[in-house]
Order: sequence, then structure tokens, then C-alpha cells
Amino acid sequence: MVKLNDIISYLNEIAPSTLQEVYDNSGLILGNPEASISGILVCLDADYSAVKKASELECQLVVSHHPPIFKAVKVFTDETFEGKLLTLAIKNDIALYSIHTNYDSVSGGLTDILCRKIGLSDIKVLKPSSPLSPQHGFGRYGKINPQNGLDFIKYLKKTLNLDAIRFVGNIPDKIMTVAVYNGSYDREIVRELEEVKPDLLITGDLKYHDAQELLEKGLFTVDAGHYGTEKHFVEAMSELLEEEFPQLDIAKYKGKDVFQYHIG
Repeated sequence: MVKLNDIISYLNEIAPSTLQEVYDNSGLILGNPEASISGILVCLDADYSAVKKASELECQLVVSHHPPIFKAVKVFTDETFEGKLLTLAIKNDIALYSIHTNYDSVSGGLTDILCRKIGLSDIKVLKPSSPLSPQHGFGRYGKINPQNGLDFIKYLKKTLNLDAIRFVGNIPDKIMTVAVYNGSYDREIVRELEEVKPDLLITGDLKYHDAQELLEKGLFTVDAGHYGTEKHFVEAMSELLEEEFPQLDIAKYKGKDVFQYHIG
């Protein structure tokens, strides 16, 4: 029988907890490390619907990218978002583990997976974690064979299976260098972007004034959404867990984008 501690050790090998950001809450959020595990549900968001699905499938562990809790919980009732899902998890003896910014920044992690998914080569770290570990860090940039700008945007929309795509700036005639910053855009990477001078930046959760800054600096940007740039976590993490723990039942819960679009 596999213990929760065995899974935690493996996940920490994939993405050391030391790589997570100060504000983050990656790691074991709920559960007994000595608990026996026979089934895992993998999801992007450990929300109520994901925990409910885990209980229906009799999974003892939910592994998510986004932690269900970032700040201290002062009220623990069904009337709060956190309280509702935590109560359900406790009632069904379901452990919660998140692997967030450490998996974004680690070499071979979520950002690199997105880069490979869209066909980038010669991939480099945009903002290294530190001089001592330049292979880890946030954002990536790489090369594609020269493509027409509009054609590549259409390719992105299809490859990432997006309902819609929004962008900032004029679509370039040709795209060769592409930068990627999955999840929520962070304006702290502007200096690195100016140094790399990508023909295209792919990111998500772009705020209005940040978009203005990118526009003024001539950095053509596609906002593919937070969900759109990170939903591939479910497939990627499931494959890793299936390979390492073939004796376990691994369930995939993809959830859905909280944003909907009316087109037409």
C-alpha cells in the first residue's frame, strides 16, 4: 500500500518546495502523511466540485496545481468557499496537496510543458530563480520556425482549445521568438521581456494598466487566460503519477474555465 508520505516525497522531487514563492501555499494542506492511498484525483483547482468528484470516486488524495487556501482561514463554515470544500474533504477523509509556483518555475515543469505544447525549441528561462539555479525560474522564451502572426494566433487558439483569444498591440507580420508566462502575468518581468524582445508574449490574467505598459513598449501580447495556459497540468501530472505509482487509480478532473464568452 502506498502512503501519502511516499507521494509527497515524489512530488517534492519533481518540484522542490523550496522553489515556491513566499506568498504561495504549496505542499500538504490537509491530511495525515501516514494515510494509505489507493486513488488520486488530479485537478487544476481544488475547489468544491473537485473534492466532491474525489469523494464520488473514493479517492483519498486530491493533487491540485492551485492551492485551495492562500491566507489564514478565520471562519470554518459551509458559508465560506474554503470552509465548504475543507469540510467535505474532512468528512470523506480526503487529503489535499498542491504543487503550484514550485511546479511553474522548476525546469521541466508546467511552463516548459506549455512551451513544448505550442512547439517552441531552444527554450530558455526568462527570469531565473537565482544565479545558483539558473535552470529554474519564471517564464520561458524560445523559437519557432518563422510564421505569419495571424496564422500563429489561429494555431494557438486551436492548440490550446480556446473559445476566444484577446491580444494587445498590432499582430506582427512574422513571429520567430515567443515568450511564455503561464497563469497570471507579472509586470516584474518587463525588464527581461525588453532584453529578450520577443515577437510575441503568451500569458494570462492580463490587467488593463499592465496591458497599456506592454503596448507602449511594443511588446505584442496574447492573453490566453489563466485556465487556458495551465489546464494541461491535469494531463501532465496524471502521467507522472501513473508512471511512478502504477498500482494507484489516477482520476483526471479538468474542471472548466470560470470565464465564459458570447461570440457573435
